[in-house]
Amino acid sequence: MKPRLAAALFAAALAAAPARADEPSLTWVDASSSPRAGSTSGLGDLDQELLARCGTPEEGLMAVARRVVAAKAAGRPTPDVDGLVLEMRASGEPHVWPRAWVVSAEAFERDATKKRLDAWRQSFGDGGERRCGLARVAVPGGQVMAAIAVDALADMAPLPVRARTGQWLELEARMRVPATSAKVVLVGPGGAPRTVPTSFQDGRVRARFALDRPGAFDVQVLADVAAGPRPVLEARVYADVEPPRAAPKAAAPGEDAAAGLTGAPALAAMIDAVRRERSLPALTRDPRRDALALAHARRMREVRTVAHDVGDGDPGQRVQNAGLSAKEAGENVAHSESVRLAHRSLWQSPSHRANLERPQFTHVGVAVVDDPDGTVWVCEIFATSLR
Repeated sequence: MKPRLAAALFAAALAAAPARADEPSLTWVDASSSPRAGSTSGLGDLDQELLARCGTPEEGLMAVARRVVAAKAAGRPTPDVDGLVLEMRASGEPHVWPRAWVVSAEAFERDATKKRLDAWRQSFGDGGERRCGLARVAVPGGQVMAAIAVDALADMAPLPVRARTGQWLELEARMRVPATSAKVVLVGPGGAPRTVPTSFQDGRVRARFALDRPGAFDVQVLADVAAGPRPVLEARVYADVEPPRAAPKAAAPGEDAAAGLTGAPALAAMIDAVRRERSLPALTRDPRRDALALAHARRMREVRTVAHDVGDGDPGQRVQNAGLSAKEAGENVAHSESVRLAHRSLWQSPSHRANLERPQFTHVGVAVVDDPDGTVWVCEIFATSLR
């Protein structure tokens, strides 16, 4: 029997940069929305040409690029993916999976720089429309340039960043790629992720939800596209509290459990720790699902794509083909600088967290595959009522 799939998701993370006391405070816009055309005024001819090659200028990404080069000029490290996402949310940019290209040179030669940018932008592709931001700044002895890119699979009408406890909000989004379904997942302070009533028709996503307590809420639009279910939009809303002026601590529950461990044992230990901390039933490690997870992680590495279907079938098909059955199944997949950061990124996504915290799950299979570039490919397969 092919299992009913719970939310199955993607995450990507890069190495965390240490916090700096001299980090400038974040400035938050009033609403998250897209598209917002990015202004190219003030950019030189080369920068405008590079931006056009990168993708459609997007205002929120332009703001992030300016922050990145300013950080480099001040001697601070390039933000990790968590930092980039926070910068995007502060600038009202609701897309996911940002990529950053940061280069330094005494001077940027036109043809060589275009080749380097082209190689970077061709190294990834998630579908939809490529949106970009670009900035350049002079530093002692040269210049620093940054490009920030996303692949937009959907766009969102304005959603306020600040709200009141008890206030009802309406989310409206439009898919830019074919999708068979979509839903909105909400997670608030101290609560578990929950799916809110959502309508989906002719590529339009609509949902209405209330903020039931003070604090920060993460709102995620999850759509079922060609490669399987994946987040396409995310926004942050603050109820009766001000948005943070600096990045909060990023560590996820369970990270300490990975101390002294590597690979799949580290991943399994962090999942176990999350379940204990949340007073949820422990998951039994299943070698057969370990093998399924390992095959899928290897396949993702082979095709250089993080998705639930990379030519080997969706999670339900792979479980069924292996002769396994379950009432429910779920899958989390990731590509990250480390196992710990993969777990952190999965935790920070409302729908990923829903798999980690789903009380009905009873078994899990995990796999971590090393990449020659030093990164890791991760797959977690969850199941209920294993037979």
